[in-house]
Amino acid sequence: MKSALSARTWYQDTGIAPPTTFEKGSIGSKPYDVAIIGGGLAGLVTLLQLAGAGVNAILIEAGEIASGASGRNGGFCSGGWAAGGPQIARLVGHDAAAELDVLADQGLRWMRTRMSRLEYASTQPVDGELLLSLWSEAPSIGPNERLLSNVELRDTLSSSRYKYGLYSSNGLHFHPLNFMRLLARDAIYSGGTILEQTQVNSIVKTYGGYSLGCASLANEIKAGRIVIATGGYGRCKSGFSTRHLLPIQTYIGVTSPLSDVLDSHIKTNWAISDRRRAGNYYRRLPDGRLLWGMAITAFGSMNPDAISHMILHDIRSVYPKLVHDMLLDGAGIDYAWAGNMAYARHSMPYVGEIDQGYFVVSGFGGHGMNTAPAAAMALSRAMLGDKGALDPFDAIPRRPVFGKIGAYAAEYSYRQMQLCDWLKEWGNNF
Repeated sequence: MKSALSARTWYQDTGIAPPTTFEKGSIGSKPYDVAIIGGGLAGLVTLLQLAGAGVNAILIEAGEIASGASGRNGGFCSGGWAAGGPQIARLVGHDAAAELDVLADQGLRWMRTRMSRLEYASTQPVDGELLLSLWSEAPSIGPNERLLSNVELRDTLSSSRYKYGLYSSNGLHFHPLNFMRLLARDAIYSGGTILEQTQVNSIVKTYGGYSLGCASLANEIKAGRIVIATGGYGRCKSGFSTRHLLPIQTYIGVTSPLSDVLDSHIKTNWAISDRRRAGNYYRRLPDGRLLWGMAITAFGSMNPDAISHMILHDIRSVYPKLVHDMLLDGAGIDYAWAGNMAYARHSMPYVGEIDQGYFVVSGFGGHGMNTAPAAAMALSRAMLGDKGALDPFDAIPRRPVFGKIGAYAAEYSYRQMQLCDWLKEWGNNF
């Protein structure tokens, strides 16, 4: 049975050509200054920053660049962290929380600035995000945000389930796989080395650094320092990641082209999501399709056909007339896939040195397209000598996830939050 984690995505079928990376046979015995394990957004930004500063750095990826969460996500980029502001303040204190807010905003601006470059046109960025609620709870309105009137909301979306909408000009959506391939190209041009299809099987501390054993290489890769930039689900299972991160799965579907149908039901190109913990996130794609994401689970095992049925049912629960019109036109779900995200118990990332010369930058909890570059840039500054760069991250406690016990606890917590969200919506309607 085909795995949803390896199912072909709309991004792959519409993506630009990947960059040419390093040939395995060219790896010699000369040590690198830094070896980065993991070719997602955090790993690539770390490579870009270090190589640009003259560091001899190599990035090692078990599959292809962006074959994990960074190239298979919903394509949303917004402010903040996976954890909410009050939760972060309770976790690290108000001062560190304020510094983390600044970093998250810097990460968002960095992404937006990079996508504004002419050579990044294929990332197809679209400004604006709309946060929706299924119950009538007054939201707090921040800078660059405005509350849509009921009339404007009904004119924008045909669904009757939403009680209010909060628009923000800060967020955007884009083609994440194209972004990652362009970023990899830039990292290579800056002097970084990228080695794909190379699984790290062992990490051994040696005199003066680390030795990385890879099954597909004749020689070990030696480096003075290493950076683990994989999630808790990576094939390179570092002890820290296994102990502190859970692999959480989410599902995404993309419909057939249906521009005329969407014009009647979703009359905006903004990124759209709702406030439920495991709610919906969706957006119109440039070729007239609808991308729809949903659900989080610690025990994902669905195949693409089952995901397609689930996605269609979920769209129907919000836009019944949209699905009716889709089916009349013979349209359906053309793409369905799953993606793994790395979650810590507190939904905040781990960024810093966990042993001499052994660094980690991981655990962005499904909110990494602004926070991963922010964290990677802070880590790079620290590795280049800025001693205070990681102070806000040092305040984040390192909590074990307890393996399967933690997975069951996470699943129970998500189900409980889903029930609370359902009760809120039900109570609002009576």
